[in-house]
Amino acid sequence: MIVPYILLFVTTAVEIFSLTWLGTQISVLNTVSLTMFTLLLGVINGRSYGEEWYEKMQWHLKSGTLPSDDVVNGVVMSVGSKLLLMPGLVTDVLGFLIILPQTRFIAKGIALGLFKKKMSRQEQWFFFPN
Repeated sequence: MIVPYILLFVTTAVEIFSLTWLGTQISVLNTVSLTMFTLLLGVINGRSYGEEWYEKMQWHLKSGTLPSDDVVNGVVMSVGSKLLLMPGLVTDVLGFLIILPQTRFIAKGIALGLFKKKMSRQEQWFFFPN
């Protein structure tokens, strides 16, 4: 039960450390500007890939069928845009890696693996029940 809190503390500490390191390397103003730019990219990308992809994924889980490639792509892109919305260097790098088409296949493979695991357990919710 305490593991999520430890994980939250560690990720917050890593994000703060990475932002202070980046601020010393490229200046505080450039770091804030870069953070705002990635926030803007996350908002623009998030409008294209919104909650409807999660609902489509939920529908596939409830019906017991594998989702099509565009559904998995939409869910992965939505997660990438949410990572870009969070301030921090590590989450921004992960968000960019997910959004780039050359490296998106890694996140799609992870998402399909999670989906197959949920199907084998006969769970009907990909993230949280409504």
